[in-house]
Amino acid sequence: MTAPKIALREDRFDTKGVTIAFTAPTPHDPTLSWACADHPDPDLFHPTDDESLAAAQAFCADCPVRELCLDLGRARDEFGVWGGVLLE
Repeated sequence: MTAPKIALREDRFDTKGVTIAFTAPTPHDPTLSWACADHPDPDLFHPTDDESLAAAQAFCADCPVRELCLDLGRARDEFGVWGGVLLE
């Protein structure tokens, strides 16, 4: 018995995540230092109140790629804190 063939469809990658990967990819430049890259709690960047928003913004304050991060968040139509700015 052979496995059924799967028809290739051009729309198989029609998801937000895959679209983002092609339209606004994260730069993989070893000279860039993303402050959040090793942060143990990604929920920090999805604040639920003013206090957690302030904590996320404080964390982002000294990040050397804040502007790039904000540009990526906007280009991807993301939500949460990107570059120290809450995108909704």
